Amino acid sequence: MKDYITGKRGTRAAAWITLIGGWVLLSLLVDNEVIVPGVGSTLSRLLVIVSDSDFLNIVGYTFLRCIAGFLASLIIAVALGALSRWSAFFRELMEPVLSFLSSVPIMAIIILALIWLDSQLVPVFVGFVMVFPILYETVYSSIVNVDENLIEMAHIFGVDRKTMARDIYLPSILSGIGRVSSSTLGTSLKMVVAGEVLAQPKYAIGTRLMLEKTYLNTDGVFAWIIVILLMSWVLKLFMERIKAAWENKGWM
Repeated sequence: MKDYITGKRGTRAAAWITLIGGWVLLSLLVDNEVIVPGVGSTLSRLLVIVSDSDFLNIVGYTFLRCIAGFLASLIIAVALGALSRWSAFFRELMEPVLSFLSSVPIMAIIILALIWLDSQLVPVFVGFVMVFPILYETVYSSIVNVDENLIEMAHIFGVDRKTMARDIYLPSILSGIGRVSSSTLGTSLKMVVAGEVLAQPKYAIGTRLMLEKTYLNTDGVFAWIIVILLMSWVLKLFMERIKAAWENKGWM
C-alpha cells in the first residue's frame, strides 16, 4: 500500500512538472505576455492579487456561493430522489426535468438567471442547476440499489421505517454521495465562477477574471486560475475529511 501511495504521488508530481514545463516552454516560444504570460509574471501578479485588501472577501463570497449551490442541490436531490424511489409517477415526472437541465447550454441558463434573479444569486442558481441532476441520480440509484435481502430481513424482524431509513438507506445514500462529492463540488465551483463572469457581483472571482480580461492582463487571468485550482484542492480535501468522519461513524 505504501509503495502504491508513493508511486501515485510520484506520478502526480511528474504530471505537474510536465504541465509547468510545457507552460514555460510555450511562453518562451510565443514570447508575448498578452497571449501566454510567463511563470514569473503570473506569480508576481498572484502576489499582488493576494495582497489586495478585498482578496479574502472575493474568495470567501465565491466559496460561499459554491457551497450554497451544492447544499441546495443536495437537500433537494435527497428529498426528490427518495420520492422518486417510492413513486413511479414522480419518477416519470422528473425525467423531462432532468433531460431539460442536462441538455440546455449553460450560457442559456445563465442568461435566464440574469433575467430572473439578483446578480448575487445568479452564480448560486447556476451551480445548483448543474449539480442537481448528478446528485439526484446518485441518491435515487443509491436507494434503488440497496440489497433486497437486507430489506426483506428487516421486514421479517419487524424493523420500523425510521430505523430502516437511518441504518439501511442513509448509509447507502451517504456512500453514493461520497463517491461523487469531490467532482460535484468542483463542478459547482466552475459553474459559480462562470455565473459570476456574467452576473458581475461586487465580490467574486468571476468579476475579477472579466476585469483582467478587459485590460488584457493575461497574467492576472492565469493568477486567478491558480487561485481557483487551489480552492478546488481545498474543497476536495474538505470532502475527504467529511468522508473519513462518515466512515469512522459507520455511516459508509
